[in-house]
Amino acid sequence: MEFLVKISKAITKLCEFIGGVSLVIIVLVTIADVGARYIFKLTGGEMGFTVKGSVEIVSYFMLFALLAAFAAFVERSQIIVDVFTQKMPRSIKGYMMGVFMMGFFFIGLVFAWGLFESAVDAVKFGKVTQDLRVSMMPIYGLSAFLSLLLAIRAFIESINIFKTGEFFDAEETGA
Repeated sequence: MEFLVKISKAITKLCEFIGGVSLVIIVLVTIADVGARYIFKLTGGEMGFTVKGSVEIVSYFMLFALLAAFAAFVERSQIIVDVFTQKMPRSIKGYMMGVFMMGFFFIGLVFAWGLFESAVDAVKFGKVTQDLRVSMMPIYGLSAFLSLLLAIRAFIESINIFKTGEFFDAEETGA
């Protein structure tokens, strides 16, 4: 079990890194785009340069950030309504959380498979992005990889919950 926990923590760190880099790229592209538009406005159109495909870049990196965050924090992703769970024994809450984690495992697998098929189709049929004309294969590929990491983490967390009964409880932490 300790080995699986180490794998889960390593996946968490990797996903936190990917999510963080994605957010930094989003901010930098947005700052560059806004700055370029402001310079264009200040010079009355004399200096006109833009960040080509900025909306596309931001949207795809937002996808990566969200998938990475979901995989990194899957064990904390449940919204627990106090009205329904406050009187439940901890063991039942743990069982429910383990079942939810297995659900996330299956969802992650479905996402990964669908995105992998889309990556294969992108290569086969030459799918490219609308503005930048970049192949969709790496976008689908990274998304499939992050979805697979979600599935792996959810499976490990589910095993851990069923085996130890320990889980992240937002009610206890006050989060």
